[in-house]
Amino acid sequence: MKKLIYVLVIAVVMVFSLTFVYSNQEVVTVDYYGGYPWGFTKTLPLSLLLIGTFIGGLIIGYLFSVLSNLRLRGRLMSSNHKLKQAKSA
Repeated sequence: MKKLIYVLVIAVVMVFSLTFVYSNQEVVTVDYYGGYPWGFTKTLPLSLLLIGTFIGGLIIGYLFSVLSNLRLRGRLMSSNHKLKQAKSA
């Protein structure tokens, strides 16, 4: 049953993704500091730009959550260490 729900969710996401790509086929130009030697100009479909931006945001958000989790684990380990010292004293 769980596998069926997983397959259905994937299918719905794929249908929405395909309709999104089909609806946003306009070509846009991204000009990031195009007048400078380190800049670039890229022409790509709007749907690809939006999906790429979404995926980039997911990756950045995930990295920030991992960093926060590591910081909290460090604080927890420090608190556990202090608690063990207080119990043994």
